[in-house]
Amino acid sequence: MSDDYEELCRYKLAADSGDAVAHCHLGFFYAKGRGGLPQDDRKAARHFKLAVDKGLPAAQYNLGVLYEQGRGGLPQDDRAAARLYELAAEQGCASAQCNLALL
Repeated sequence: MSDDYEELCRYKLAADSGDAVAHCHLGFFYAKGRGGLPQDDRKAARHFKLAVDKGLPAAQYNLGVLYEQGRGGLPQDDRAAARLYELAAEQGCASAQCNLALL
């Protein structure tokens, strides 16, 4: 059994109990097609949104990327991306600070 698959199983269990970090990790696994999951931006966006609702900066950044690129069934929306980057940047997320400056 691969390490990615074992991680995936832990994240799924934690996400089922509402853990925001686990939802963010699942979003990343779907965005990248890791752990034996097919690459699926729509499922990634759904998991990122659940983590964003709990204020997780990494999820705000990742969902911002999907809005900026118009992926995951989301419209390409620089304003939505900037809003999410700003939320994450205010919490110290360096990647969001960089993307916000570039946007």
